[in-house]
Amino acid sequence: MAKQFGIAMAGLVLMTAPVLAQGPPTAVRAMPVVKQSVEPHHRFTGSLKAVARGSVAALEDGRVLEVTVREGATVQKGDVIARIDSRRLEAQKGEMEAAFGTAEALIAQREAELRQANLDMDRSASLIRNNAISKQQHERSETELAIAQAKLDTDRRRLDEIRRQLELVQVRLDDTIVRAPYDGQVIMRHTEPGEWIRAGEPFVTLVSTGIVEAWLEIPERYAGIVSQYSQNVPVTIVGSDRKFVSASAKRVHEVHPRTRTFQYVLTIDSDDAMLTPGMSVEAWLPTGPAEPALTVPKDALIRSAGLAYVFKAVPGEAGPTAVRTPVSVKFQTGSLAVIESAQLAEGDMVVVEGNERLFPGMPIAVTDVAEDQTQTAANVAGQPR
Repeated sequence: MAKQFGIAMAGLVLMTAPVLAQGPPTAVRAMPVVKQSVEPHHRFTGSLKAVARGSVAALEDGRVLEVTVREGATVQKGDVIARIDSRRLEAQKGEMEAAFGTAEALIAQREAELRQANLDMDRSASLIRNNAISKQQHERSETELAIAQAKLDTDRRRLDEIRRQLELVQVRLDDTIVRAPYDGQVIMRHTEPGEWIRAGEPFVTLVSTGIVEAWLEIPERYAGIVSQYSQNVPVTIVGSDRKFVSASAKRVHEVHPRTRTFQYVLTIDSDDAMLTPGMSVEAWLPTGPAEPALTVPKDALIRSAGLAYVFKAVPGEAGPTAVRTPVSVKFQTGSLAVIESAQLAEGDMVVVEGNERLFPGMPIAVTDVAEDQTQTAANVAGQPR
């Protein structure tokens, strides 16, 4: 029975093969392999970090009256985060204001005393010239004038001291209302109303929003090259198809002694809620000047079991057939893939649409050939993925 089943299956295969070979060719779209000048790229990985992260701490000791935010809340710069009991400072401020008023009144008195001393001095000078008073009496008038001036100067300094103390008390009062230092999101709340908090202890932990940074790990051999060629490059969030173009880039001039890598920081200016510190990212960065290379559209690539290949349209007597051609993908740039293959040359046609339905040796009908592929490829060459 098994032998009869095997014979039947073999017959079915023999019958099916001619049918496939005699079937109509599969309609596909193909484009030529183009050799052009492109910048070499390399894939680097890293993670997102917030521009600022820290604890918003108390600047004054006191009882916590209110904490206005909880985990997950978004705040703007200047928003109130917490309030501390300020009654003692307000009482101290009132006391200082009263002392300030007393000092002002005392200065008015000292100024009057100084004017009187000046008048006495002028009168004494006139009398001494006419020998109407003794020299001792004149010297006494000089001494009283100097004393009046010294008292006025001392009280003015005292008034200035009280003014400075009032300014300090006002600063301390302002510090009892804790505000967000930058736009951010609360990721942890550390205290509750009614608790006693000391200066330096945190109310919340805040991470900045808006601008984020992608910190990439770059091998030291690329130290000079990456800084020269990589500025505005797309950054891909690992596990998604989202890309964000960096607004600027900077190199951290320190090589890790164990990994022999340095960090390259790309600034991403985006309010997209998807961007979260800690996310894994990758970027294809230029690693040198442009050089000639074979390119194919990314849609021509098929990946399977860690290998990459394309279907080349090979002319034949009965029409073109699809030939599976392995390739080595060096990197991707824009809508192109830069490849190496001993079986491909410039001008060879590769299938870019319909290739997912093909099998090696299958007859194909090539339609809608893009004659302007070379110009299109030149326009996007040099744009990182």
